[in-house]
Amino acid sequence: MFFTGDPTTRKRVDLGSQSSKERDRQKLLKQTRLERNRCLWLCQQNSAALKIQKYFRRGKVVEVERAKVREQFYKTYGKHGHHVDRHCFGPDLEFLRQLIFFVNAWNMNDFSVLAEICRLIQHFVPRKWLKRLSFACIQAIYHNSYFSG
Repeated sequence: MFFTGDPTTRKRVDLGSQSSKERDRQKLLKQTRLERNRCLWLCQQNSAALKIQKYFRRGKVVEVERAKVREQFYKTYGKHGHHVDRHCFGPDLEFLRQLIFFVNAWNMNDFSVLAEICRLIQHFVPRKWLKRLSFACIQAIYHNSYFSG
């Protein structure tokens, strides 16, 4: 054999249970697993943030549109429905669609408008009627009686 420059003649023995190649492989697998988990966590965080942003943006857009419809309704029919007559309750007219779209049971002005429109409906409209408007009336009455007193 050739001289290698190593003064010791004993072989070096690794007392670990794995070879150095196996340790490197395990270390690489662990590092890869950690990196994959971190990437997955970041993807989940980004997805959650996008969903939250989408929800709030949509809510803001809807509120702006409701405010526009509310203003248009007030211009056309009056702040408390003073310009409402029996012709407003036709099925192809915008009156009820606008009302149902913008009414918010927690808004006192909307509640007043809704109460007045319900009174007018009793006066002008026959018994068969819109289910959604009835629900809005019941919800507004419940909310205002429960929270106001």
